[in-house]
Amino acid sequence: MESGVIEQMAVGIDGSQQSFDSFDQALEIARRLRSRLKCVFVVDSRKTQVPIVYTGGTYDISTERIYLPLDPNLRQHYSRIAEDLTEFGKNCLSACVRKAKEAGVEITSSLREGYPTAELCEECKSSDILVVGQRGENAHYTRTIVGSTTEDLVRTSPRPVIIVPGKKREIHRVLFVYDGSRTAENAVRFYVNTMGNLAEDFAMILTGDESTVGGFEEEVRYLQHHNIPVRVMSPVAQPSEGVPVVAEKENCDLILAGAYGRRKFLDFILGSIAAHLVRKSTIPVLIVH
Repeated sequence: MESGVIEQMAVGIDGSQQSFDSFDQALEIARRLRSRLKCVFVVDSRKTQVPIVYTGGTYDISTERIYLPLDPNLRQHYSRIAEDLTEFGKNCLSACVRKAKEAGVEITSSLREGYPTAELCEECKSSDILVVGQRGENAHYTRTIVGSTTEDLVRTSPRPVIIVPGKKREIHRVLFVYDGSRTAENAVRFYVNTMGNLAEDFAMILTGDESTVGGFEEEVRYLQHHNIPVRVMSPVAQPSEGVPVVAEKENCDLILAGAYGRRKFLDFILGSIAAHLVRKSTIPVLIVH
């Protein structure tokens, strides 16, 4: 198989099983596209920083604050947490490096400390794409609102993001979600230019109104011009619920979508097809801005 344009893929891991599954997925794609990997573990500074302890005045707590001296044992406690998490991160990275080398994939690793979203966004600037698990170390908590590290990354990452919900899949069938938005156009061009030889089957599904049909036909011609056979599927009435169902029914291995719909501001506030896919899809999702 010919090499893709993706030179390097960044993968965020936190030691959870889902993050290792996302690494396996990235390793599979990197092997097929002959890309390099960069594995990143972020020691979450919110777990290692000693909290500020203070008491406020009885009548005006906004201005009269008396900072209490720290208990030396408290400082030692947080120092041990930082040391343990750092050692844990090193072990996780070492395991990933060993697996990549066994698969014949070039890999580097990076251990950082800070806020995970910010650190991963910084690390992926030197890569072409970022891969993360759908849920990480807090996977046992049910998420119904925006705010997880994964969703933050989808909204703020300077690079496209692949969200992996479970065990790795070999990518043979791709479902492209087209809604007439600029990010949908960016998504199909990113795929063609970097991953066009990854899958044997490429299907497109229309999720917008009648005004998107013209653009849809243009995208079909664009794909055909780049020798990517494309199947056009019937539109779905309720995209957020319907797209994952279609993807499962068609045995797709990857869903490709733009980060925002045609009303970007409202999508950011209220949610979008992309946000729903990030939370609920049981198939890897590639989100492009």
